[in-house]
Amino acid sequence: MIFEYENTLRRIIFHLLGSSDETDYKVSPDRIEKWKEKRETETKKQKGILAENRLLYFSDFYDLNTIINKNWELFKPLLHDKKRFEIFFSEVEKIRNTIAHGRSILHSQECLLTGILHDLKNMITIYHNKNEMKEDYFVQIVRVTDSLGNEWADNQGMLNNKPILHVGDNYEIIIEAHDPRNRKIKYSVSDINGFKIEQEESHFNINISKELISQHQIIIVEAKTDEPEYENRDSIHFAITVLPAK
Repeated sequence: MIFEYENTLRRIIFHLLGSSDETDYKVSPDRIEKWKEKRETETKKQKGILAENRLLYFSDFYDLNTIINKNWELFKPLLHDKKRFEIFFSEVEKIRNTIAHGRSILHSQECLLTGILHDLKNMITIYHNKNEMKEDYFVQIVRVTDSLGNEWADNQGMLNNKPILHVGDNYEIIIEAHDPRNRKIKYSVSDINGFKIEQEESHFNINISKELISQHQIIIVEAKTDEPEYENRDSIHFAITVLPAK
C-alpha cells in the first residue's frame, strides 16, 4: 500500500506538472542531479533497459512532499487542505520508515494506511468528476514499454522504428494504465491473426513463436475493465518485425 500511495502521488504530479526531464518541479538542482545519478546507475545495472525511466520515479519519498508544497496552488483544487495532506503524508512516512528498518507495523497502522490511501483516491475521483472530462470515466493506457527500451503512447508507436525479434526470443511488454474510478483492470496483448494473451498482470513475458514471423507484425495492447454500463477499454497498436530463429 505504501508503494501504491507513493506512485499515486507521482501520477498526480505528472498530471498537474508534467513528466519530462525538463519539468519544473521547483526543487533544487542538486536534487535533480541526484535523481539523474540514480537513474544512470539503474540503467547500467539493467544493461540499458529500464521499464520506467521517468525522472520522478528516481526521487526519494520526501521529495514528493517538497514538490507538492512548493507547487501548492496547483495541487490545492485536488488536495484541498495543505495541513491535512502534510499530516497524512507524515503518518505514511513513519510507517514507511518502520517497514524499511525491518520492523513490523501494528494493525492500527495498517488500517490507518488503508484509510489514507482510499482518501487520496477518493479526492482524485472527486477532482475528476468536477471537471467532467472523458478521462473521468474511461480507462486510459498511459504508456507501453518493452524489454528493448522502446516506448509508445497515444498510438504514436506506429511511427516508431519497429523492434526486430527472432523466433525463440523472450520479449517483455509492460503496460501502464489508469482507471479514474479505480476499477480492476485486465490486460491483453494480441495480433491480427489470432495470437492473444489475456491476464490481470500488466507485465507480459512473451516467447516469440514462428507463428509471429512477419516483416510488419501489428501488436495490439489493450486495457479494459468489466464495466456493465458501457464499454470501457483503451488500446495502443505498434509494429514489430519477427525473423526466423538465428
